[in-house]
Amino acid sequence: MNYQEIVNYLKEKGYAISFNSFKGIECIEVKVDFKYCSIEFIHFCSEELICLPQFLLKNPKKYGTLSHVLSYDEFDLASICIGDQDAVSVNFEKPNFAFKESLDRHISLIKKCLLDKDWNTKELLREFYSNWLSICGDTKQDLICASNADFGKMKVFKPVSSRAYGFESQHIGITANASKLAEFSYIERQKKNRINAGLGFVIPLDNLIPAPTTSNNIKNWYIDTISNVVLPSNILHAKEKVFWLIFNADTPSGKTWFGLHCIYKGKGKKTIPIKASLLDNWKIIPIRVKIFNKDRLMPRSGANISLDKKSVLVVGCGSVGGEIVHKLGAAGIGSMELCDPDIYSLDNIYRHVLQDIFLGCNKALALSVQLDSKYPWIKTKYRKSKLLELRKKDFLEQFDLIVIAIGSPTHERIFHDYIIKNKVNTPVINTWLEGYGIGGHATLDIPSSKGCLRCAYVDMEKGVRGLSSNLNFLEDNQSIVVNHAGCGQLYLPYSAISSAQTALIATNLAISFLMKSIKESSKISWKGDYSEITTLGFQVSHRYTVFDKSLQVIPLYNESCDLCYGR
Repeated sequence: MNYQEIVNYLKEKGYAISFNSFKGIECIEVKVDFKYCSIEFIHFCSEELICLPQFLLKNPKKYGTLSHVLSYDEFDLASICIGDQDAVSVNFEKPNFAFKESLDRHISLIKKCLLDKDWNTKELLREFYSNWLSICGDTKQDLICASNADFGKMKVFKPVSSRAYGFESQHIGITANASKLAEFSYIERQKKNRINAGLGFVIPLDNLIPAPTTSNNIKNWYIDTISNVVLPSNILHAKEKVFWLIFNADTPSGKTWFGLHCIYKGKGKKTIPIKASLLDNWKIIPIRVKIFNKDRLMPRSGANISLDKKSVLVVGCGSVGGEIVHKLGAAGIGSMELCDPDIYSLDNIYRHVLQDIFLGCNKALALSVQLDSKYPWIKTKYRKSKLLELRKKDFLEQFDLIVIAIGSPTHERIFHDYIIKNKVNTPVINTWLEGYGIGGHATLDIPSSKGCLRCAYVDMEKGVRGLSSNLNFLEDNQSIVVNHAGCGQLYLPYSAISSAQTALIATNLAISFLMKSIKESSKISWKGDYSEITTLGFQVSHRYTVFDKSLQVIPLYNESCDLCYGR
């Protein structure tokens, strides 16, 4: 870059800017006069403009604690957060404009911090956790805390020394008031295998003090904080050599969690120090806390906590059903019962979500264990049952939704007849895919709404119920299954991508219904490429030819359906 040109341009715009050097490194320096003081920024010269230019604040200690400013004490400089500099699309062909824009942002932020003290304090609290992280040292002190935000005694377990990744590599703290974890969840299993690492307490704060700027100030900050808390007697009188104090407080950016690892270096055990005079022989270490509770983790991970009370029955745990249950779990569904009599085999391995460790295991059982391990608060059950073995009204009506992914239209229609005749009130999603990546479908049948599974079986030419779905993209009566090893080894050719896409449309229907954004019986299809089908000599349906609503949710109701007409 031509820095001379940049400096000249900024001078023309009225900035007090010049070339300089800092500890032998070439830089440009900008001086700005405010109402009560003057400040200096520097920018280290670089060869290429790849993001919004960064300016550092010189002598930051002169100005007290400023929000969005991170000090580097060894250099007497501070970086300034003006947003994600990499996220800004920069005109690298005209760097003059980028430098002026960046400089204006830096000046504006520092000016607001210096002249508006209330705003500065509010912002310091908003970014409390970021500032806290800046004073935390070794990540080996990090703690995963399974707890709600109330006062609570906590069991703390040591990391497994041989592990570098995952839950085993970090301290884990669990309080009695933590939400009940899934049976096979990793943290639940850790309780039995870990070595104790000291005593912990969760301490909510009503009044939060901005984070200290350096770890050297941590003891003063701690005493100022703890002296404003009325501690329960079980915390005040507890004696240990190692305490883990996990704080939480409301900030403008939400509930913030952070912690201190307190280690007594003297003889015997001591109570928690609550006065400066009691801090002798105590080492106070700021630590990162990764909170492990529903209210924090589910929304932060993309799940909807309002779905936690919903219960779904999933029948069919093959490649489509396996994808569906994982996507329902990821959405936040709190309870699932999985049904499938089949065993997971090598033939499934490339298009199924299960790992090879489950080979030879019942698919429903394997997925139940997998879900428990992945989603901490889910509740799962499994059955080795076929769809037609589930025709029990009381059983079916305990669920908010039934999802059927078995790819057997006859069984699905028989089951639908049972639902109609016995007035089962639970909505049902049926989903299936077609071979060679040509497409997949899902229907949502809500008993209180017009539109049912049989609407998808009305022969569009004759206007009466038929035996094949009118959603299909392949013409009827074509044998597209592949035979590699005799009649017992027939299979439908499709890929993991087709499974995932079909699962996505079915899950979309499920979540939209459970969130009440879809209130009528609906259908949805995805349409794939037909070139392989035609090369092999198969025929596509008229619907495939004219279909232009791929991935769109449309009403299921067909006025020629004798079951729904007049409903």
